[in-house]
Amino acid sequence: MKLVPLLALALMAACTNPSLNAGIGISASGVRVYPSVSGTVGGATVSVSP
Repeated sequence: MKLVPLLALALMAACTNPSLNAGIGISASGVRVYPSVSGTVGGATVSVSP
């Protein structure tokens, strides 16, 4: 079982400003999407991406 999705879910519960983001890269070999989850925890912005 992967730990990252569980960690992201736990952090989202503690966040005051949760958001789901996606970075998109386009190159000659195709399109890539880089998902990430971010939010504010105790005044610090925390981001989790695979």
